[in-house]
Amino acid sequence: MLRDCDPARGLAPSGTSLRTVTKPLLVATSHAIEEFALASARDAPLAVVAMFQRPSYFEREADLYARIARVAEVTVIGLVGDVPPRLPPGVSHVLLGEDDPLAREWSVTVLSPRSGATLVARDLEQVDGAARSLERGRLFSGRWSFRRGDAYTELMRLRTTMGSRMTAGQNGALDEVLGRVVAIPGTETDTRHDAATTVLLTLLSEERRRADHIADQLDDVSPGAERDPRSGLATRAFLDRWTDRSATGTLPLGLVLLRVHELAGVRHRFGFRAELAILQSVARILRQRTGPADRAVRVGREEFLLVLPSRDVERLAEEAARMQATVSALSGTYPFVPTPATAVITRTRTRPLPLGELWAALDRATEAGIPVTVLRARQ
Repeated sequence: MLRDCDPARGLAPSGTSLRTVTKPLLVATSHAIEEFALASARDAPLAVVAMFQRPSYFEREADLYARIARVAEVTVIGLVGDVPPRLPPGVSHVLLGEDDPLAREWSVTVLSPRSGATLVARDLEQVDGAARSLERGRLFSGRWSFRRGDAYTELMRLRTTMGSRMTAGQNGALDEVLGRVVAIPGTETDTRHDAATTVLLTLLSEERRRADHIADQLDDVSPGAERDPRSGLATRAFLDRWTDRSATGTLPLGLVLLRVHELAGVRHRFGFRAELAILQSVARILRQRTGPADRAVRVGREEFLLVLPSRDVERLAEEAARMQATVSALSGTYPFVPTPATAVITRTRTRPLPLGELWAALDRATEAGIPVTVLRARQ
């Protein structure tokens, strides 16, 4: 996905417009800049600085950064949380706090005296609903450049922002590279590399969106294990795939766990058609409460989960109350079976999703007769 964002967001320092992009495009751009760093050139010293957000994201690229560290004079990564289990030789780190603005950045900057490239993106904590997984759909506001002047400006920003948290060796190595940059006439206004790269990334993004759309259409034709045949809702198998590789501490998710009481016994007491009618009515209500980026999942015989990215607790409570009341009111329609419901909500950045805690809270709320309960928000 690649599109111009709201012009009110402003321009990057170089004049390159900010764009709203999905994670796969950032991965492709990052790899291009990392290969830029690895390309042979008699242009030392070389500095590479990257913000990885979470250790698990760096672990997937550790081998690549081991190669980069062998050709760069300084390689620094920034991340939140604990130090990764292994850092390749030559790669040093800066730990960021949860509330640090840099914790929401995805970036990689490469600078040498005569060349440079940079990508900087800010996590919007939103999701593109057309993506095949939660992680693939994460949205960022970003810009990129293959101009040495832009890379210099970005490295100066990082040096200033992180300087107090870096070691004397890290600061000294970055200062050495910054101090060796030389003026090359005509290069600062040359946008040809950026224009060509943007075209290629746009085509790549469009192809990925088409591939995701075709895969979704195939799922609709032959749903398999990821679609409940009676309600038509997604299953736990879908939820596991959709949330796979999503890291703790990143995208906030609103969760609503709903229980329709005694649904498990409807078939025995009233027949298969009654059970099917109730299931389809509940599914219709859940779909009405979801947008393009949301997902409704049947997670148990009587339990249904709404996954609502970026919702705050106040909005979750309002939506859960309306949904609980609407489901409970189904007893006034065919097959005229009582459908009392209970819901528990929470907002979380935890992965895997805290379904066990939600389930336990739902049991307590059911016993206490509380229609909607808020589980302490997990940030």
